[in-house]
Amino acid sequence: MKGDKKMMQVRKKRLMSTSSLVKAALLAAISIVLTRVFSLMVPLGGLPALRVGFGSVPIMLSGMLFGPLMGGITGFISDLLGYMMNPQGAYFPGFTLSSALFGIIPGLLFKTLKIQKQRFNYNFVNVIMIMGFAVGMIWVMFSSEVIGITGGRLVFNDTSAIYLIVSVIAVALLFGIMPFGISKYMKGKTERIGLDKLTFTVTLTYVLISLLMNTYWLSIMFGKGFMIFLPGRIVAAIPTIPIYTFILYTLSRFMDITEHTTRS
Repeated sequence: MKGDKKMMQVRKKRLMSTSSLVKAALLAAISIVLTRVFSLMVPLGGLPALRVGFGSVPIMLSGMLFGPLMGGITGFISDLLGYMMNPQGAYFPGFTLSSALFGIIPGLLFKTLKIQKQRFNYNFVNVIMIMGFAVGMIWVMFSSEVIGITGGRLVFNDTSAIYLIVSVIAVALLFGIMPFGISKYMKGKTERIGLDKLTFTVTLTYVLISLLMNTYWLSIMFGKGFMIFLPGRIVAAIPTIPIYTFILYTLSRFMDITEHTTRS
């Protein structure tokens, strides 16, 4: 009896591993399509230095579902096969590493650290990070002389900056306040993943990889200074992080990510 039970557990584990591989492969395929087909390349400093799209979302989801190893493999395969199928510029191995980390970091946070079980409220950390982006955005405007100070007065050298500032403040406030409201609304209700923890995961991952690592890879690849690419990427981060977060949060309502992260 014990031998049969053990055999059934082995078969079940093997089946789960096969199922995970198939699902991870599907997420890798979705990432390739989103990155290579449904993404937009935005020039920074006259160079194709910013890809706007959702190709990283399936990779992050793979890490959250199946752990850091499977998430890293998903990201690695997505970038490598994606380049082989539809190359966009010269190949640079640093971006393959970054793609793998998009799966590894969320996997570490959800499977190894199990932040979804922690009682700590990450909303306060998230507000600080989002406000940091807003400050970074204002710094970008001052450094590019879009706005300035003359005679102790704030001067807009480009009137369109007013609308941009209002948009940035609105996004920062919305993304800073909304998690508190959702957390209050969901109090006492079943919530598989807290929005505060998901926001923290997306923000931390995006900052470490897109803002720091990928900007550094671009500076090496094109032989330009780090600060030439950073301002534009900060601007892109302000809408991208909330969008990534709400996509993953919506998906988490339909799939039990916590179940996957606590099993294996």
